[in-house]
Amino acid sequence: MAKLMFEIVRSLFESDRESDFVGIGNLTDEKDSYHAGFVIRYQKKLYEFHYSGTEIEFIPLENDYYHKITDTIIPEEIPAFIAQCQNIKKKANPKYGYFYSGESYDSDGNHLNSIDRGERMTCVGFCLNVLKGFLEEDYLEYSDWTSESHKKEGYLAWYCDKYKLDSKKLQSSHRRITPRECLTSCFYNRLPIRKSDIDKKINDVNEHFIARMRTQN
Repeated sequence: MAKLMFEIVRSLFESDRESDFVGIGNLTDEKDSYHAGFVIRYQKKLYEFHYSGTEIEFIPLENDYYHKITDTIIPEEIPAFIAQCQNIKKKANPKYGYFYSGESYDSDGNHLNSIDRGERMTCVGFCLNVLKGFLEEDYLEYSDWTSESHKKEGYLAWYCDKYKLDSKKLQSSHRRITPRECLTSCFYNRLPIRKSDIDKKINDVNEHFIARMRTQN
């Protein structure tokens, strides 16, 4: 647990690392993580890059993230990663929804998807789109998460009815990968990362946040 406590840090107040990095960050409340985004250190400055659910932001770090550095992007690659993020910010037009099926954003910011369903994703799905486009391979084995990973019954039918979409086109993409699972993935660098690996570590991550909340209260 001591090592885990060291590896997950509060981005605004504990990020004293000397070298540049890309990490996945979580915003948390007393119950769970509710948002995921990238925390990036480049040339002694910290940035956040994320999809808020309504817009894409690449800004100096201002939200109170907890992050874990991912070793899948090395410091020398960060300028290229930032350039891709900025292109995505200019071109992408995501719509919020609990869907992901292996799509990506390329280096020019174009959304690449084999299924004709538009850019529909959560904050985590956005991170996966970005990572797959940059790494040019699946970051997660997303098929490990089935539609049952989204616990709200009837969501797919409700969503498709609201937006006048064909549920048959979206069914295979309907899944929920949580912000906490996305953060936990940073403990691994052999791609694609499996849900079974994340499951082995996530209880420790949960305990880490419980302990932090206790000390803050």
